[in-house]
Amino acid sequence: MLTAFRSADQRARAWTLAALILITAYGALLRLDAFVAKYGTLDHPSWARIATQNVAPVAAHLRPSGVAFARVPHPYVGGDPITYLKFGREMRSFYQAHVREPVFLALTRFSLWTLHNQDAGVSLASAIGSLLIVLGTYLLGAALSSRPAGLIAALVIAIEYEVITWAVDGWRDDTFTAAFVFTAWALVRLRDRPSFTTAIVLGVTGGLACLTRITALSFILPALAWIVLDGHDGRALRVRYALAALGMLAVVVVPYLVSCAIATGDPFLAINYHTTYYRFSEGISIAHPMTAGEYLRLKFATHPVATMDVGFIGLFVRPFVTKWNGLNLWWPWLGTIAQWCALLGLAMWPFSTRGRLLLVILISSLLPYAFTWNIGGGGEWRFTMHAYPIYVIAAVYAVTAIVHPWWRASLRPLRWRAAIVAGAAVAGTAVFFGAPWLVAREAIVKGEEVNIEAGQRDRVFYRRGWSALRQDGAVTSRVSLDSQATVHVPLPAKRDYHVVLRFDPVAPDTQHRVTVLLNRQLLGTLLTGWNPERVGTYPLVLPAGSVHAGDNAITLVADTLVAAGEAGARYTWMKPDARIGVRLWYVRVLD
Repeated sequence: MLTAFRSADQRARAWTLAALILITAYGALLRLDAFVAKYGTLDHPSWARIATQNVAPVAAHLRPSGVAFARVPHPYVGGDPITYLKFGREMRSFYQAHVREPVFLALTRFSLWTLHNQDAGVSLASAIGSLLIVLGTYLLGAALSSRPAGLIAALVIAIEYEVITWAVDGWRDDTFTAAFVFTAWALVRLRDRPSFTTAIVLGVTGGLACLTRITALSFILPALAWIVLDGHDGRALRVRYALAALGMLAVVVVPYLVSCAIATGDPFLAINYHTTYYRFSEGISIAHPMTAGEYLRLKFATHPVATMDVGFIGLFVRPFVTKWNGLNLWWPWLGTIAQWCALLGLAMWPFSTRGRLLLVILISSLLPYAFTWNIGGGGEWRFTMHAYPIYVIAAVYAVTAIVHPWWRASLRPLRWRAAIVAGAAVAGTAVFFGAPWLVAREAIVKGEEVNIEAGQRDRVFYRRGWSALRQDGAVTSRVSLDSQATVHVPLPAKRDYHVVLRFDPVAPDTQHRVTVLLNRQLLGTLLTGWNPERVGTYPLVLPAGSVHAGDNAITLVADTLVAAGEAGARYTWMKPDARIGVRLWYVRVLD
């Protein structure tokens, strides 16, 4: 019987390996198709000529018919890939002192060598990283759930078209994502089977992640601490091997830090150098160097509420909601279904040992980006690419866990688990929709200009009587559905305030006046104009006598309401018989 069991397990392993090879090969063909569509074919060396001229036309038949990639007119110009080419060609030694960590530069240098120094080498480097993500996702998914779950997750990453699009553009984010998932897998293995071997594997994979982005320390160190602290059984053993992993990590990473420290005086040059970009984007002086820690402390010291709000969105909202679109190209609802499954899987994870560890890894890995996603190009999709495999694994986990016997056996504690998850969801929703009020108030207290805009998080300002959001070019607006449309504004002190209203009458031929009230007291009547190229601008003074220290209601009263069906082409998205008044963009508090 034991022999039969071993034989069955060997066959399962063989079938799994074959499936993983096919999935990876399919992903490689899709990425080859994307490269040729964007950058064209290569005529040398011979293997590249065969791949781009003979294999790529076949690969084009393996993608959805609706997918098309635009040709890149000036390859690699206008972003980091051109600098990776330069730095890769100039690379003197692996542990050289440099503002860019060495792993992707070394991979770029190797890829340039294989392509006879053609610039396409940087695309090959990022594509190699993208394919490694597929393998790493399988390992992590299998370690968390099962081999079939790992294969499903790997397949999703292999065919996800947002991932494929970035894979051939020459960025290091694919390589970092690969190093991240391999390190997450090694962390799970160390938690499950603490040994010298798993510690060394973790030290090496974690080291490679750090030498791709030194910010990887943000998740490796907390995850190691969590492995030690989560659970009492075998803690001494986990401490021993966590220290061994930390030692191996130091062996791999410290030479680079020492090299930077000797050459520049800053071991974390690769992190601190880039604060210049974010400070410049925010209009902060760049005359003197500033570490990432000092930069973050400055943000918390000057705008603590706004900084915490940005961090909340950067950790829990933006990385998640910006994913999934690449799956909809295969089937319109696939991304939406996967997204909801991922939410369910993430909600399940706090109640399992491995799940808690993955949540620690996920959240701490997003910390380096959570406070800069709203600055310049800090919100680009690629910066949180590494979180995507975790989300996909969570989605697969939810599906497989529900059909698995152990989950059905755990229905007894389901009520209190559901209560915990529901409580967390309510708290998160309250923060998401309520924090903008506190952020606006903080800025007004400091005497800064604040726009109370129509947007995804505006319900605390636009509470009742407004339409759904509408995007028209660069303008996001709401339309009043009542004769009196109110915007609530947080004014911290009882004094005069200068504000600007940006709105248009929905029917300028018949609407000529809008009366403005503040806290039900008359402010005056505005004579409305109309410019089809620009939303109307109406300055006002809010007198101290009518202002409340706290919530203030600015009410707009249109002289008449108009049926949406009679208001012109701009309002065809509304019900024709809806009675509407003004189209509001924002209220700006000047001082």
